[in-house]
Amino acid sequence: MIRKAEKSDYEEMDFVFRESAKALCIRNYEKSKVLDWVGKPWAERFVESANKGNDQFVKISNGKVVAFAELNTERFMLISIFVLSNYAGKGIGQEMLEFLISKAKEAGIQYLKLDASLNAVNFYLRNGFKERGVSKFTTQNGVVLDSVQMKCVFGT
Repeated sequence: MIRKAEKSDYEEMDFVFRESAKALCIRNYEKSKVLDWVGKPWAERFVESANKGNDQFVKISNGKVVAFAELNTERFMLISIFVLSNYAGKGIGQEMLEFLISKAKEAGIQYLKLDASLNAVNFYLRNGFKERGVSKFTTQNGVVLDSVQMKCVFGT
């Protein structure tokens, strides 16, 4: 089940982010950079994100958050999708992406942009996103990561 995230989900979402980034992003970034990015547990990152207008959603399996995603319909931006590493490759990221696209369509949006982490580029390419360029993405805590700017046009 995917549902809108609640503040009571933020600690689990933070765990998903930190575990996923450490397990999956470390393949494409220096370990020290990933560890700086994830930092210490900081569930308040999601309060800040929500205050920026990002809608947050969680995937629940067996009573726990196994994935989350953030979408900003005002900016036509897919902010993030993170899946616990032991659930990666099982279609959950795909399900989250399809859910976000349906939310974007409901909002009358005809495309989504994103700054993809290097480890996620192929996932987005397989799902209709096109590369628009490379960039540097500054995380909430100031770590600068190489990223790929992408866009998917899907209409309404």
